[in-house]
Amino acid sequence: MKVAVIGAGFSGLIFSKYLLKSNIEVDLYEEHDRVGVPEHCTGIVSTATTNLIGQISRKSIIKEFKGVKLLGIKKGIPLITSKPIIKLDRVRLEVDLLNDLRDRGGRVFFNKRIKDLSALSDYDVIILADGINGYLHKSVGIGFHGRRIYGINQEFCIESNEEYFEVKFDPVTSNNFFSWFVPLGEKIIVGTGAEKMRKLKDAQRNAREYFGIKSKECKTYGGIIISGVDDAKLRTGKIIGIGDAIGLTKPLTGGGLYPNSLSAYLMHKLILKGYNVIESLEAALNFTFGLLHKSKSISLLMQRKPEIVDEIIEVAGKHGVIKQINGKIDYDLHFDLIRKAFESDASTALVRDFLKKYPLDFFRLAFAVIKDLR
Repeated sequence: MKVAVIGAGFSGLIFSKYLLKSNIEVDLYEEHDRVGVPEHCTGIVSTATTNLIGQISRKSIIKEFKGVKLLGIKKGIPLITSKPIIKLDRVRLEVDLLNDLRDRGGRVFFNKRIKDLSALSDYDVIILADGINGYLHKSVGIGFHGRRIYGINQEFCIESNEEYFEVKFDPVTSNNFFSWFVPLGEKIIVGTGAEKMRKLKDAQRNAREYFGIKSKECKTYGGIIISGVDDAKLRTGKIIGIGDAIGLTKPLTGGGLYPNSLSAYLMHKLILKGYNVIESLEAALNFTFGLLHKSKSISLLMQRKPEIVDEIIEVAGKHGVIKQINGKIDYDLHFDLIRKAFESDASTALVRDFLKKYPLDFFRLAFAVIKDLR
């Protein structure tokens, strides 16, 4: 069995790793002369995701956070996760995954832009990890319909050693998304997302002002963030897509490390049980999309109506729900936060109070939860 993987971003590398662990021969093709470029991702994941990536991820850890501060327009709360939230050095991680791939016997071809898939006809399976703007997956009808956000990260050479990073939902520091503040010791990252590109510049300026940044940035990077997939076509024949090519990201944050790592791991387990490569991969992707769908509608509601974040914080805080779920939630499982809230002792009082105080938004929230969980 011989597999071609097109694209050496994180998704191409993590699937290649698990294919090689499954004793599948892998050739990886990359149009650039190195991995990790262009840089665009913040790289924040749960401890569980680093475990899925493997021991190799430990070398890329920049900082461990106790939790995340969830901020609405006016209110905010600290959310403590069951295990540390990890900030990874994405470039270092991809370089280490590349070296691991070679150590496992995989072949890598740099400066190799595949223009015609017929040139790869000798392969048993062709995996397309050519990104959101890639030509190849579109040429064979693979891809997704979903929401695209324009994102930006700016690094500042300012010392900050806080135990939490912050995410803020409001219409000023972002546009139908959220902004973020990530303290990393000797530097910080401030970033935001905007549904409309023309609003990105003002949103980032406002985010810098809100988070108290007055100095000039040391580094700027960004790109398109996929925030919620309506539908996706994953496969045609022996050709299948992964990563941003099919919208394999978390709806709330647009992060792709968790869903791609989980899918690669599940694919590996199915192959070891005797299933063929492409059916194992397709099944793993469908399972992961099912998990992601559980937080799609509520994510969109929080992004487009951030006043609901304030209302949730107010009512949940009043009834002690936050205290009950703190230390029990997983950063990458966004629907887990909702489930834990409804499993808490105060859930009945929370629902009753929310309905009484904010009836319209209660039904909006309830409809989003039902839609996600159906």
